[in-house]
Amino acid sequence: MKISIGNLDQSVTEEELSKLFETIGEISSLTIKRDKKTRASLGYGSVEMEDSIAEKAISTLNGKELHGKAIVLVDSNQLKKESSESDKNTDKAAAGSKIHNSKNPSNFGGNSMNRRSGGGGRGK
Repeated sequence: MKISIGNLDQSVTEEELSKLFETIGEISSLTIKRDKKTRASLGYGSVEMEDSIAEKAISTLNGKELHGKAIVLVDSNQLKKESSESDKNTDKAAAGSKIHNSKNPSNFGGNSMNRRSGGGGRGK
C-alpha cells in the first residue's frame, strides 16, 4: 500500500523518515518530493509498505510530531478517490452556474468604453 505523507518540515530527510517507518515494519520505497531546481523539500512524500503494516503505520504515526510539525498520513488510494469525487462535484456545480452560461458581455470588461490601440486609427 502506498501512503501519502504530508506536513513535513523542509529539514526532514529520507533517512529520518525511513527510521521512523521501520519501527513499524519493512519499507518497499520512500521518497520526499523535491523542487526540481533547488532540490528543497516540498513538504510531502510517500512510502510503500505491505498493506497490514501500512494500516498500522497510519494509525500509529498519523499526527506524530517530527521537527516540530505533526505529520499527516493518508492511504494514497483513498486520497485519489476523494480527490476525483471532489473534482466531479466541482464540475457539476460549474455546469449549473448562471455565470458559466451567461451571454452578457459585461461579465468581463467593466464599462463598455471602446479601447484604442494607439495606432493610426480614428480619433485623437
